[in-house]
Amino acid sequence: MSKYLVIIGGIICLILGIWGLSAWWGYFIKGLMAIIPPILIIAGIILAIFGYSDLKSSLEEKKESK
Repeated sequence: MSKYLVIIGGIICLILGIWGLSAWWGYFIKGLMAIIPPILIIAGIILAIFGYSDLKSSLEEKKESK
């Protein structure tokens, strides 16, 4: 019986989510516009650190192989 309640609850949440998204589309877009720049900044920092550490380790391996 609980499996059916989970399915019914999931369908209700899906319907309410679609309704909310369509009703508040403008707020959704403004939220995306507000959250994307900080995510890009954090991703850029992480990728720069990863690239630096990878470059540093490859240079150290080249020094050791000589």
